[in-house]
Formats: sequence, structure tokens, C-alpha cells
Amino acid sequence: MSHDLQEIFVLAFNYFYKKYKAKGGTQNKLARRLGITQSYVSAVLNGSKTASLDLQDQLSNALYGPYEEFLAIGRRLKNGLDPEFILQAGQDEGVESLINRLSHYVMDHQRIEKQLVETKNFYETVVEKMQSGVLVTDENDEIYYINSWLVNKYGVSREALMGTYIPEMGRAFPMGRFDEILIHYMKARETLEPQEFRNAAVISPSGEEAYRSGWCIPVVDHRQYRGMIITVGDMTEQTILKKKLEEETWLMRAAMESTDWVGWVILDKVNRIIKYNSIYQQMFDMPEELLRENNPRKNIEWVKNMMCDQDYFMQMSFQVLKQGKKFTHEFDLLDGRRIRRVSLPLFRDGELVGRNILVYDITEDKD
Repeated sequence: MSHDLQEIFVLAFNYFYKKYKAKGGTQNKLARRLGITQSYVSAVLNGSKTASLDLQDQLSNALYGPYEEFLAIGRRLKNGLDPEFILQAGQDEGVESLINRLSHYVMDHQRIEKQLVETKNFYETVVEKMQSGVLVTDENDEIYYINSWLVNKYGVSREALMGTYIPEMGRAFPMGRFDEILIHYMKARETLEPQEFRNAAVISPSGEEAYRSGWCIPVVDHRQYRGMIITVGDMTEQTILKKKLEEETWLMRAAMESTDWVGWVILDKVNRIIKYNSIYQQMFDMPEELLRENNPRKNIEWVKNMMCDQDYFMQMSFQVLKQGKKFTHEFDLLDGRRIRRVSLPLFRDGELVGRNILVYDITEDKD
């Protein structure tokens, strides 16, 4: 069908172009008028290129008139009929015009159908290539689409997952646990509003432990529930690292607080206070807000006011912040206490990254 239309279009195009040329028209003029190149006009004329339906319509209007009538002339030329002859009754020409119009509609329908298929394939390819999960359920909460990433993470076949009823997924896959995500799924279904889940603990149908983040997004048409789109990101590594960091931080804090005779402060490479224990705070009666400011100069200024020899204390304090090796010194407080301060530089790959400051009350030993 499309080949026949192309053939009769080219016949009509050549016929009307000769008339156009006889009146002084050229391929260049026609090309400029339509915003295309002269070589493209030439290629359409000799049939080596196929013009789009939109361009065919523009050419017919530029050279003659309505597209259906333009094609009717081409069909008469193909059948060896006089293109200029007009029947008095008009019946045959009406049938011919109808055939051309229907042919045009069929061709246009095929073009639209092709575009729809190409668009569907494009988006399906995008979703299948994503490094995150997409799962879609229907209005009965049964899975009817799941992308490859999520299939691989679940560790079971796509066929086994398709048609699974989401609220009973745990029963369908006894090794799996999806309770946290299911809570958000059911809330989204009830409210018809998207629900986010973060670091939800799950066990896949194959028994693998993981942490997922994503959204449950209801598909709604005229306030009627039509299904759910679930997006899934893998947060397993990040969540495990976070939990490990939280545990290590707790252990470090517990270790720092486990001693009741050493003040302990950890500084970063620009001498901001990262961690401190309660003994250090109590030793110099430091306000919580001062410690939270992480301002080393204000910290030193506060302690200086307790010193017998303030100048010596300030000199040694700034030495502590400059030394790239272990540095120890002692000083006397106005209340009679004697304090020893030990600075231990911390290195990583040869670069100074912070300091360990240990402060001891050695009042009992000063004599």
C-alpha cells in the first residue's frame, strides 16, 4: 500500500512540477519555500528519496492543492487516464478520491502505530538498562512487570515473580521478608498518595539480606486505583557502612568515657575538636556550648584564665598545634592543681590528619 502511494505521489509530483517549471518555477525556489534543499527536491522527484507525509502534503499544496486530489491525479496517470479529464457525473472520481483518502489514512495509521511501538521499545530499553529496580502491579496488586535489575536482586526467575499477589508475597516466597516495604505499599494504596521508604530491611526470595530505598507510587485514573509503580534503590552497602560507623563511633565514645582519670580530646587537621570525653570537660569546667563551637582559640583562652603563668601556657599551647611529633609539657593552675598535657600527632599515608590530646591531673606527684 505504501509503495503504491509513493509511486502515484511521484507521478503527480513530476506532472505538476512540469507545470510549475513552465511558469518560471525552479527546484531552488520550491526548496526555499518549503525550507528544504534543492538536492532533496530532486531526489523526491526522481523517486530516490521518500518524502514524509507532512512534506508530501506541503508539496501538493505548493504545486496544486488538496493532498487527496493531488493523489487522485497521480492515480489517473498510473492508470493511463487523462489527468485533466473531469467526469460529468463525478461518481468514479468520488470513488477514486475515497480510495486515495482511505489509503492516506491507512498509511498515517501505520506511521502512528510504528511510532508507538518505537516509543514503547525505547522506554522499555531505558527501564531495563537502569541500575535500580522498577516493579509494577495492576489494580489487583499482582505483579505484571519487573525489570531485569530487580529480577537479578531477587534471585528468582521473572516467571516465578509475574502474577504474584503483593500483600501475600511473603507466603509465595517463604524465605523472603518484605514487611517494611509492604507497610508503605498498603499506605500508598489506601491514601492514593506516593509513599517513600528509606533503608527498609528486606530478605529477597532467595534469602539474601538487603536494604532498599525508593517510592510506592499509585497509578490513579479518575480517583480509581489502577495499580502501583515501585521504584527500588539498593542501599545495602551504604546502610551497612553507616551501621558500622555508628557502632565504631559508639565504641570510641565508650572507650573515651571508660577512664575517670584522663582527659581526652581528638582534633582534626585544622585543630577543630572532633571528640572529647567528660573528664576533659570537667577538668576545666568547660561549658557545653564552648566545646560545640569547635574553636581551638576560644578553648585555649578559656583554660588560660585558670593558669598561674598564662604567657607560658599560651606559648606551649600554640607549640602543641605546630608540632609534628609527640609533645609534652606541664603547667600549674591557680587552684593548686598541676596538669600534664601530651600531644600525639596522627598521620595517614605520611600526612598529618589530626591530634590526640591527653590531659592528666598530676597534682599528687608534683612534690
